[in-house]
Amino acid sequence: MAEQSGRGTRFSRHMSPGEALMWNVEKDPWLNPSGASVSIVDGRIDIEQITQWLAGMVAEVPRLRERVEHGVARFTTPAWVPDSEFDFGYHVRHIGLPPPGSERQFLDLVALLYRDPYDRTRPPWQVIIIDGLEDGRSALMMKMHHTIADGYGMARLQERFMVRDPKQKPPPKVDIDAIVAETVAEAEADRAESGAGPADQVTKLVTAPVSATRWVTGEVANLATGGPQKSAVVSGATGLAKMAISQLRSTGGGEKSGSPLWRGRSSRRHLEVLPVPLSDCRRAAKALGGSFNDLFLTALTSGAAAYHEERGAQATNFNTSFVVSTRSDASEGGNSFAPMRVQVPATPMSNVERFKAIQERVAEQRAALSGGGLMFGMARVINLLPTSVTTRAARAQAARLDFATSNVRGASRPLYIAGLPMTGLFAPGPVAASAMIVTVISYLDTAYIGFTIDPAAVDEPGELRQSVAVAFEDLLTA
Repeated sequence: MAEQSGRGTRFSRHMSPGEALMWNVEKDPWLNPSGASVSIVDGRIDIEQITQWLAGMVAEVPRLRERVEHGVARFTTPAWVPDSEFDFGYHVRHIGLPPPGSERQFLDLVALLYRDPYDRTRPPWQVIIIDGLEDGRSALMMKMHHTIADGYGMARLQERFMVRDPKQKPPPKVDIDAIVAETVAEAEADRAESGAGPADQVTKLVTAPVSATRWVTGEVANLATGGPQKSAVVSGATGLAKMAISQLRSTGGGEKSGSPLWRGRSSRRHLEVLPVPLSDCRRAAKALGGSFNDLFLTALTSGAAAYHEERGAQATNFNTSFVVSTRSDASEGGNSFAPMRVQVPATPMSNVERFKAIQERVAEQRAALSGGGLMFGMARVINLLPTSVTTRAARAQAARLDFATSNVRGASRPLYIAGLPMTGLFAPGPVAASAMIVTVISYLDTAYIGFTIDPAAVDEPGELRQSVAVAFEDLLTA
C-alpha cells in the first residue's frame, strides 16, 4: 500500500527489505546511513518565515509526521505509522556559530550535527537553521534517515521551500497539531476496520516475491509452534544469509588490495568541500569521450593516488562504490538506488589512460548490475539474522571500501530560501564504515564535491582535498 503526498510523491506504508536493512544496521554507529543537504544563503534567514515554509512541507508530506513501527519478529519489514506525539519544534531547530564563523567552524559543526543519532521513537529527520557564518551568511541543514528518502527523494522534498521566485510567499499557516490528531484518528479507524494484526502480517509472507525466501516464509507457522522443521528453516535462512554476506565480500578476488594507508575506522567524521566549475568539467569529459561521472571518479582516484605517493605508499587499486539510480517513476518516494562496486587503478599513468580505464571498468560493472544490486536483493534474508551478526558482517565488508561516491543533480537556475538567494550547497553522506564517501551535488554552474571522511582512516583530510583539487585542474587543462 502506498500513501500519496502533495506534488505527486508516493510513499510505501512498509519499508522495502533494503530500507529495513539500513534501519537495522544503524544500531551500530559506524554504519549510520543518514543523508543530509546543507544550503548556504546570503543573509540571515528569517525564522518566522522559514518556519512557515517548513510547516507547509510537514503538512503536505505525511511521511515526515510518521515514526517507525517494528515488524513481526523480523519476518515483516517495519511500517510507517502516524506519530501521535509529533512535535514540530523538536524537528526544526535554530542555532548559531560563535564568532568569527569561519568555514572550518561551520564544517565542524555540521559534522557534529550529522553524527547526532535520531530518537528512534520519533520521525527520523531534522532541519537546522545555522546563523553566524562569515560575511553575514546563514545555512539550512536538512538531515534525514535514508529509510525516508535517497538523494533524489530529499531533493524533491526540498522543492517545497527552495523556490525560484524570491518574492514568493510561504504557504498559508497550518495547525500541525490538528493535522496530526486527524491523521492518527484516521489511521486507528483504518486499522480497526481492516482488523489487521500480527497474524495477518505473517500470513502475507507466504506470497513474498523473493524466491530465495519463499520456502522459509512458508514455514512461519512451524517456527511459531516449534514444529519439527524449525531447525531446518533456521539453518536454511542462516545459510542463505551467510551466502549473501560471502558474495558481498567478494568482487573478483582482488578486493583485499586497496589503500595501504586507510585502514583505521571509527564513528568520527570530518567534512571538506571542494567547488569545481561544472561546464568546464563537462567539456573536458566530452573531449575525453565520457561523462562527468567518469571525470569525477578519475580526479578522485588521481588525487587519492597522489596523496599516497607523497607519503611513500603505493596502491595498485582503490576499492570504490558508486550509487546507481534505479528509479523509473519520478513520483515514487523512498529509495530507488543500487550500490555498484568497482576497483579503480591507482598505479602511475596519464590522465587519459586513467580516464579510459575507469570508464571501461564502470561500464562493465554497470552492465552486470541487476535490480537493486546483490545487497538489496538478499536483504530479505539477511534481515532474518540477529542485528549483531548483520552489523559485524557489514563492518567487515565496508572496511574493504576505500571510498564510496554519489552524484545528485541539483538546480541549474537560481533558488531562494525564505527570500534569500542560495549561494552554495553540499551533501554530507553516509560513510558506513568505509574510509569516506565523496558526494557531488550541482548548483548553477558549480559542482560541489563534499568529502565526508573518517579521520581514523584519512589522517590529513585537508591534504587529500588539495590533491583532488590539483587532479581536477590537471584534467581541465590537459
